Order: sequence, then structure tokens, then C-alpha cells
Amino acid sequence: MKLKKIALGAAALALVACGEAQKPIAKSAAITPDSADDQKFAYMLGAQFGLQNFSNLPWQTGEGIDEDATVQGFRDALANLNDTTAKLQLPQDTLAAVSRRIQGNMRERYFKTQPDSTAKDLSDEQRRALIDSLRKALPINAAPAVKNEKVTLQANASEQQKFSYLVGVQFGNQFYSIGRQFQTDFDGEYFVLGIRDAGKKLRDTTSALTLPEDTLKAVGDRFNEKLKTIREEMTKKQQAEEEKLKAEVASLRGDTLANGMPAKMNFKVKASGITVKSEDLSDFAGKPLLMFYFSATCGHCAHAAPQILEIAKEFAQKGLTTVSIASGGNNKPGIRRFIDDAKFDETISVVWDESRQFGELYSDGYVPKVYLVNPNGTYKQYAAFEKEKEDLKKEIAELLNGKNVEWKIEVKKPAADSVKATEAKQEAKKDAKSAKAKK
Repeated sequence: MKLKKIALGAAALALVACGEAQKPIAKSAAITPDSADDQKFAYMLGAQFGLQNFSNLPWQTGEGIDEDATVQGFRDALANLNDTTAKLQLPQDTLAAVSRRIQGNMRERYFKTQPDSTAKDLSDEQRRALIDSLRKALPINAAPAVKNEKVTLQANASEQQKFSYLVGVQFGNQFYSIGRQFQTDFDGEYFVLGIRDAGKKLRDTTSALTLPEDTLKAVGDRFNEKLKTIREEMTKKQQAEEEKLKAEVASLRGDTLANGMPAKMNFKVKASGITVKSEDLSDFAGKPLLMFYFSATCGHCAHAAPQILEIAKEFAQKGLTTVSIASGGNNKPGIRRFIDDAKFDETISVVWDESRQFGELYSDGYVPKVYLVNPNGTYKQYAAFEKEKEDLKKEIAELLNGKNVEWKIEVKKPAADSVKATEAKQEAKKDAKSAKAKK
């Protein structure tokens, strides 16, 4: 298939939130020349993912792919992404450990396939042939027979099963993400059909995919054009929304600081409730307040969140209120997964900047951000939480004892040479205009 393939390789080792087992209900699906385009596209993706990863990952990792475990991981991940009560079968620490071990194996196997100094005089063709022979010499744990059955994994499952399940989980994440790009929910069972056909083709070279090459290429071309149109429409929509947002926040900005940010927190800023009922930030006004602005997909935010909870708990009894604000680019299921992973409790209220007003006023697009707010609405922003954590705790204690926090903003002045250069350019422009006028 000449359509650009989605490369996973080592990316298949990425992790997602995990928990108790989920048994998805398999649906009847069949791919034919008369199938809908969406079904053909899902099938095509499954075939591409399967052909690429089932052929590459074994020699990269030393583990043949357990197709049934991969399909189970895919179904479980897709269920989890569509319903936060649906969980994966293995805990996160187990999958993380598998990921580390497999990545270690991949590094070792890669270096074993690299020619030593004695091969320095080989031609490119000879070098490729040598690398290929070294790869073929490496042992691979053979994949188990395919049973086309549901798989239930236990903590004592084999390394091969766990890794194959993890590959399927990443397939599910990728498939879901592609659906979001096309603004639709593709049927995962057609993706599974593609995976199954890819497995058959790799096990038996006489086997063929259900849809021929030219059909898959035509489907891919149509969806590439469709995605191009969607992106163009989204760009126009985003530009219109940005203009609308700027108009909305203009009346909320008020006086500004030296860096252009609002001088005070405006508690009329819209905020959709997640763990509390809320339409704006007014419930948090007039009190010592700690604010944590985050994205549910941000690794640094995930690292900071438990520390924010610890600080919130430490000072809650002394009068500190804490609110976490999810950035506008998130969605409710993702925010709730973040809350669960961070183990947030009633100590922290969570709201969502769905309108993007907070982000437009108080953020530069980078997360996480932490703010300590005085009862009168003035505040201090901590853009580097990890480095400023101890200062933050000290200033929280002082705030609770009646001393308002102060944000001393240093605005860099242009260097003298830069000012002189600018003035020289302006004078040159004046001289040029004057000379032109005399002509």
C-alpha cells in the first residue's frame, strides 16, 4: 500500500491509564467491496498497523507478537477511551516494567546488528547485506498459534503476552486519535479484521488481504483529501473563534501588569464544573487561593499534580482553597482520567476552561502554571513549579498569616546599542523620505 503508513515501532511501548479487566462485546463485521468507506478505511488502518508491526517488532524486540493479546489490548483501550469506567487488564506499573524491559532488549539487539570496525571498507550494499544477516541470526521467541479468542491476562502472564497486549493498547490509542482527526468514530471491529488479515498474510504468503491494493489506495486517497478539507475548515473555524474570544476577554482584562497580563484575577471568567457545580470562578473569590492550570495530556502536569494535592492538603486546614483548572483543549473523559491518576479528592475543586477565557487571559499556552491569589484578587504566577515549589509553600504560609503575596515582574529594557540602532534606522528612513521629496 503506497498510502503513507502510520509508523509505531518503539512507539508501541507508550502507556495509558490501567485498571481492572474490561470484556468488550465483539460485533459482527465483514468487509466487502460494497462496505462503507469508513469501514474500508478502518480495515485499511488495521491491515497497515498489522503488516508493519507484526513484521518489524519481532526482530526489533525478540518477541513474536501474540495476535490475540494484541487484539484484546486494542479492544480494551478503545473501550477505555470511550468510557472511563472501562479499564485495561494490567496495572500501570506492570506495563511500565514491560516497556522498560522491552526497550532494553531493543537497544541490545540494535547494537548487535551494527557492523564492527572490520566492516568499514564495505560498500553500502555489502553493509546492508551484513546487517540483514546479523538480524536474521538473532533469536526470536515464536508467536503462539492464533485462536481468535478473547484473552484474559493475569499478573503472571508471559512477557510476550504482556508486550503484545501493550502493542494493542497503543493501536487503540492511535486508532481513536485518527477518528478524532476525522471527527468521527470509526468501527474498531473493521480495524480488527485488518489486523487479522495482516497476520494471515504474514504467516502465509499465499494469503491476500480482503480488499485489493488499488481499492485500499483509492480509499486512502479519498480520506487524505477529506482530512485536508477538514483541516482547512478547522483552521477557518479556529481563526473565527480566536477573534470572538479576544472580543469576549477584552472586557474582562482590566488593568494590566508590566508584562501585559491582567493585574487581578477576574472571577467572572467562565469555568465549567467537573467536580463541583460551576459556571464561572466566582465561588473562589475573596479568599486565599491556590490555582493549578493543567492539561490532561501533559506529562509535566501529571508529575506536578500529586505535589499540588500534597500542598493543598497541608494548608487546607489553615484556610487555603485550591482549584485546578483544565485547559480548554481537553475533554471531560480525559480530565476525569487525570483526576483519578492524580488521586485528587475533595481538597481540590476541578473546573474546565471550556470557553478558553482563563487561558487567553492568564496563560501563554504552556502548562503547568500555578497561581497564588490574594483575597483582593492580585496574584503571583509560578511558571516553573518544580523550581519554585519551596518558595510557593513559604508564600502560602505568609499569605495565610495575613501577608499578601507580591509578584515582582522584571521587564527587560532594550540594550543601549539596540536603542541607538533603532534610532539610526528611523533617522535613515527620514533622510530617505526627505531626499525623495526633493526629487
